[in-house]
Amino acid sequence: KKITFLDTLGHAAFSKMRARGANVTDIAVLVVAADDGFMLQTDEALKHAQNAKVALMVAVNKMDVKGANLDRVKSQMQERGIAPEDWGGETITVPVSAIKGTGITELLDYVLLQSDVLELRANPKGEVSGVIIESQIDVGRGPLATVIVQRGTLKVGDALVCGSHWAKVRAMFDDQGNTLKEAPPSTPVRIIGWSGAPDSGHQFRSVKNPREAEKLAEEIQHEARKEASTLAAVPKN
Repeated sequence: KKITFLDTLGHAAFSKMRARGANVTDIAVLVVAADDGFMLQTDEALKHAQNAKVALMVAVNKMDVKGANLDRVKSQMQERGIAPEDWGGETITVPVSAIKGTGITELLDYVLLQSDVLELRANPKGEVSGVIIESQIDVGRGPLATVIVQRGTLKVGDALVCGSHWAKVRAMFDDQGNTLKEAPPSTPVRIIGWSGAPDSGHQFRSVKNPREAEKLAEEIQHEARKEASTLAAVPKN
């Protein structure tokens, strides 16, 4: 009954991150401030969740602050076609306070209930695959990528390919920095051992060995260079 949360920032600059987050998750929890109500970024995040066709829940945060108005938020939800359950709709709506911790247990219970209703399942066996959440180049450890495993069980020593990059998993760490030897489905891990920083939002998969992973990545690199040179050779009108 573990829940993996993929937190995407509300700032306008993180639109692409919110879009990727909606596409990766099974259940989207839309966080709305009880005092501010729906903002531009809230509406944008709602559209991302609807476009991704994932189950939607609403957490009305800041219930402890002056000016909190739960009914106003519910009215705004109704205007957007996502009426809360107690207003005759289907959207699970939970009032919470991040500062005081109230409503958090109820929110987690609803997430688990929703996952049971949707019968969310993943196969821990077979070929490993998942998605790149973010990547970076670390001065001491080289290219790193934070991933979520969606199928199979990822293990240290596995060979992966993601577009023009490949990896032999040298080490894995959880969100607390603890070393892991394996990662079953829905587990977020940071991987060391990449040939370069893979693109966020792209899928990765396991292959037989590092040699095959490198070969596949090089083939994709070659095709990309070939396509780029072809485009460059096209005369301008």
